[in-house]
Amino acid sequence: MKELKIISLIAGLLLSVSSLAAEQLSIDFSYERNVNIGTIQPSIKLAEFGDTRDVSDGTVLTAEYTLNAPLAEIVRDAFAQGFAKGGVELVDDGEDMQVVGTIVSSEAELMDRGGVQNIQLTIRTAIQLQGGGRTIWETTLFGRGRVPETEGMTAAVNASLERMVRELFNDDYFLIELQ
Repeated sequence: MKELKIISLIAGLLLSVSSLAAEQLSIDFSYERNVNIGTIQPSIKLAEFGDTRDVSDGTVLTAEYTLNAPLAEIVRDAFAQGFAKGGVELVDDGEDMQVVGTIVSSEAELMDRGGVQNIQLTIRTAIQLQGGGRTIWETTLFGRGRVPETEGMTAAVNASLERMVRELFNDDYFLIELQ
């Protein structure tokens, strides 16, 4: 029994040391693309996003990287910027519909693309449009950002967020439900 406690203690210390050794990224994402949403009839609330990844701290991106804020907040803010670019004023209460999101996973890998070493970061986010006490529309968005390794992980995070927001506002079924 003592051996099990010692092994558990050592494992805990190793995890603590590895999280301390993780590089912290400062993400200051800005969505710059135009968004053509059309005329939105219902009032919309962007709910706080959840995070169901198997991490003890929402700021963990991968084993090697942490973020300056929880990933769920960063992703939610990216979607809020997309709505703002489309001219949609989000409400805090009294909404007709709400967009609910949950971070499902975040994975990074190095890959060779045409002789150039790239970072590929994939952030999966489950998104639901809810109204009238039910789910009207839902999907899982795959924000897959690829950048040359020389640009670094911050650029990969930004590319992933860019793609995720673009995918949401290019989804015809999502847009139809907002009309």
